[in-house]
Amino acid sequence: MSVLSVIVLFSFIVFSVVFGESQVAINNVALADGKGLVTIYVDGQKKTIATSAKTIGEALKQNNIVLGQGDIVEPLVETPIDQPFYNVNVYRAYPAMIIDGDTKTTTLSGYRSPRQVVESASIKLYNEDIVSVERNNDFNEGDVVGQKIIIDRATPVRLSIGGKNFEVRTRQATVGGLLREKKIGISATDQLSIDLDAKIYKNMKIVLSRVSQDIIQVSEPLDPEVQYKDDPNQPTSYQLVESPGSPGQKLVSYLVSQKDGVEQSRQELESKVIIASQPKIIIRGTKPTTNNQDMQSVGWQKLRFCESRGFYQNKNNNKYRGAYQFDYPTWNNYGGYYDPADAPPDVQDAKAADTYRRRGASPWPECGRFLR
Repeated sequence: MSVLSVIVLFSFIVFSVVFGESQVAINNVALADGKGLVTIYVDGQKKTIATSAKTIGEALKQNNIVLGQGDIVEPLVETPIDQPFYNVNVYRAYPAMIIDGDTKTTTLSGYRSPRQVVESASIKLYNEDIVSVERNNDFNEGDVVGQKIIIDRATPVRLSIGGKNFEVRTRQATVGGLLREKKIGISATDQLSIDLDAKIYKNMKIVLSRVSQDIIQVSEPLDPEVQYKDDPNQPTSYQLVESPGSPGQKLVSYLVSQKDGVEQSRQELESKVIIASQPKIIIRGTKPTTNNQDMQSVGWQKLRFCESRGFYQNKNNNKYRGAYQFDYPTWNNYGGYYDPADAPPDVQDAKAADTYRRRGASPWPECGRFLR
């Protein structure tokens, strides 16, 4: 080793010892005084200070460091100084022009990342957008001297999947590429509104309908069978419910087709009786009668018009019902009908004729005059 090398090495060791002792001394004094040590990097310089400031912002003011519009401080100026050591970076704002299609925005920002500069200017960015930057020194077109930040927007697409709507952004060229990019699978039964090879364009609408088929089982009532007993002593208009029967229960299997969760059709596959129904038995008359012809005489027509305007389904009165305004006790479930107004005209006519044979016109105190 040469003499010169020995001298340089010795000088470096001495400097390191002296500088290290001075730094330790500064630190020890600062900590002993209850102050924090803050190292500030600003304007290409480094400055270490001992301060009793409560926040980073106060420490900067104490050292005459003025922040301009758009300057960025890390950590934030509001950060409390409650630790012994802090490193503070001050990033001075620089001018930039943001070009977003036909829109140009000038801004001042201390951020170094182009995306952060754009977002600090309250310009919405999407993950699929590409942001590039280039230096700009051209005064001719009124551009800002500084950075030119260019936003290359991804294509917005309206996407409907299974009845739910989304707005997505993509840089893919085709519908198939978009679906692959978004990891959207298509089953053999799904329906796509457009070909997979179709070219993507701005605000394109793509509908993917989810179609499915499922087999379901439903418990349904089983209506009782109607059985008739013929009574030759009663007119053909006569019906009487001898037994109302009772419904049963069946288990029905359906093939149900759904589109986007909405049922489109169902097809019955199988039906099994779980509880058998009991038949409804009705007695019906088979005796021929000519009473209905008599009921079309002028006298009966006038009586019906007087009682109910000739309306067989007349229910205007809670007590008196039908064309002949029978009350419930007089009607007495004739023909198997509880409400006279629910009985067919020939059944009401038969009851009126039978009542007239037995009691004359007295059941119709006012309108019965047309039969006398």
